[in-house]
Amino acid sequence: MLETLTTLLLPWSELYADSAWIPTTILAVHVLALFAGGGIAIAADRRVLLATPGTREAYQAAAEDLRTTHAIVIGSIAMMVLSGIALAASDIGTFAVSKVFWAKMAAFTVLIANGAYMRRTESRVLTAATDAGVVIDKTTQWPSPHLPWAVLKRSATISLVSWFCVVLLGVVLSDI
Repeated sequence: MLETLTTLLLPWSELYADSAWIPTTILAVHVLALFAGGGIAIAADRRVLLATPGTREAYQAAAEDLRTTHAIVIGSIAMMVLSGIALAASDIGTFAVSKVFWAKMAAFTVLIANGAYMRRTESRVLTAATDAGVVIDKTTQWPSPHLPWAVLKRSATISLVSWFCVVLLGVVLSDI
């Protein structure tokens, strides 16, 4: 199967190897998308981890800020996937048997799954924060237990670790 795939991708592999600007352009798109999406995501994760909103409006503002951030990050991830496919297809024989490549793909899968879960949780925070039934305890300044802020913080931690793993494994993969 790998031999068939390598044969199918041979024209792309030859074009990639013979061009001066194609590898540079694709690698630049991949790294810039990683830089933009990962940088914005890491900054948002940090804000979530440090935040302790005390009012319903503060929770709502934090969740809306996170939602805006995710739109940019998803666009960057789409660019990373497209450029990553082009990079992997340029030397499929090497990448398909690389344990580092598959470890990076596993970390990336965790990142994507966690991101989807995080988006769902931010929607739950928004719903709970805008719901008239949610009460902020005036003495503790903590929200009703229906507000899943702790879940969002746990997802932010997983997101940070996943982004760092993807970058680290990408650096290791560049030496293969």
